[in-house]
Amino acid sequence: MSQELIGEKLGSFRLEEILGSGAMGVVFRATQETTGRPAAVKIVHGELAQKGKVFERFEREAEILKQFRHPNIVRCLAWGRFKGTSYFAMEYVEGVTLECLLQDRGELPWREVVDLTIQLCGALQYAHDMSVVHRDLKPSNLMITVDGKLKLTDFGIAKDLERTTQLTAPGRTLGTAAYMAPEQIRGTPAVSHKTDLYALGVLMYQMLTGKTPFDGASAVVLMHCHINEASPRPGDKVAELPKELNELVVKLMAKTPADRPWDAAAVGHTLKELRDKAARGQAIPMVWPEPGSPEANLPRAGIGEPAARPRRKGRKSGTLFGINSGFATRDPDGSDLGSRLLGRPVLESIGLAAALIAIGGFMGYWLWPPSAGYLYRQAEALMASSHRSDWLTAQEEYLDPLDHKHPGHPYSEQVQKWRDQVLLDEAEGRARNLSSPVKTSFTEPHTDGERRYVSFDTLATRAVADGNDPLALTYWREMARLIKPDDREERKWHLLALKRATELEAQMQERRAFVIDQIARADAAMWAGRPNESVAIRAMLMEKYSQYTDLADLLGPPPQTPRFATAAPGAHVSPAHPGETPAPMPQPSP
Repeated sequence: MSQELIGEKLGSFRLEEILGSGAMGVVFRATQETTGRPAAVKIVHGELAQKGKVFERFEREAEILKQFRHPNIVRCLAWGRFKGTSYFAMEYVEGVTLECLLQDRGELPWREVVDLTIQLCGALQYAHDMSVVHRDLKPSNLMITVDGKLKLTDFGIAKDLERTTQLTAPGRTLGTAAYMAPEQIRGTPAVSHKTDLYALGVLMYQMLTGKTPFDGASAVVLMHCHINEASPRPGDKVAELPKELNELVVKLMAKTPADRPWDAAAVGHTLKELRDKAARGQAIPMVWPEPGSPEANLPRAGIGEPAARPRRKGRKSGTLFGINSGFATRDPDGSDLGSRLLGRPVLESIGLAAALIAIGGFMGYWLWPPSAGYLYRQAEALMASSHRSDWLTAQEEYLDPLDHKHPGHPYSEQVQKWRDQVLLDEAEGRARNLSSPVKTSFTEPHTDGERRYVSFDTLATRAVADGNDPLALTYWREMARLIKPDDREERKWHLLALKRATELEAQMQERRAFVIDQIARADAAMWAGRPNESVAIRAMLMEKYSQYTDLADLLGPPPQTPRFATAAPGAHVSPAHPGETPAPMPQPSP
């Protein structure tokens, strides 16, 4: 039936060839005859075209796409019904799917993966800000244009978090097994934007290594792996990979949503920093340093060679104790050379010796603890980093032992500042989550501190919008006063309130100093016989700063403009063929 539609017209679109098909419908390459531009037209299979969940998903996808205007998301052109056939038309993307690209090239260089993922993060954050979770990120749903631009497609099973009516029946699982997050498989906790982040981690792993992280003969096996097996590190298979990128992929594939990055914007920010660092030629720590470099592992006693980097695709190497030794482990006759060289008695002896060394080291650490100065210096180096993971390492491995083993040490003031640094960063991240427009169980406040922050943030935001920064400042100071700074869980919100107050106060002081300087300039121009310049300066100040109540003593009270409830201006629509509903064009803010 799909073949029979080639050459037919749906509205202003003439169907030319089939681009692909799935359970829900078929996608055709078409030409919009009114404009001559190519398009991709998606229709519902005939037996599903009138009713049922599948047809409702088709309509939902069209409704979602018509709202979107993002350079990395395929754009909707029109939608409607024509002679009983439901369809919607999208922009035609000249390029290949990421799936085809990976089949042709295998793994991609890490710099290329970073560039593609930055684009995908922008698309995901945009969708998440519109309360839409894609739920089916995979290579076949990503188009790569000839100039390297990425386009996210197929929102067929996307979830609109703001819809009260859901299209997924209880107990049903939607998605592609190789990319599904644990909560998407189990149904708990609820699917959120963090679900797409898990699939993003799987995609990045596949782009870097050429394979998905888990293999399985069936969807059931793959789902079991996603729920129960530890996520592998791409650095175990890739010869050239930055440590930071390796760790980011693992964090994205964390089993618990709360352990993943805050949002796609945070992931994109991390990747942009890595890309810019590489562009500037700065040194980037790698998982496997180049052989011969100072960072490369030193030879190990009894083994003779340092740990080798993973071989390039198509070459294999053996392992001893899980360490790639760089030489084959089988004789020509096929016997296992490793087991012959290192029999069970030898392995048991080595294991016993290692255990004794570990016990001795543990006892030595507790009987002769490192000095306070040593622990402080180690923590200082880690706290100078810009990465939260380094701060947590400093806190757990050096600051905690420093306070425990050396009470009353002379570094207590600086140690408290470092601990506050970690707490404040934690509060900032949680605050971004609480302010997210994507409402899930993770964006709801769960503690008294979080609930208090949401209340005061709402009040302060409203005051700032009204130009009443002094009132907003009062709110943040009141929040800081109400929260107990000696309670760790509460202290981070105390610190965040103080920071908000300090930042707002600095903005007010800077703004006031600028206005005073400009008024002096206006007065000087008037005395110098340049009245037009003086009037222009004062007009500029009134236009930009008269709404701020804290500047009323300098500029006079802000004008009392009556507020009227107005309907949103009507959207401009592009001409369409009769029977079609055109996608609304974005309008500038009034």
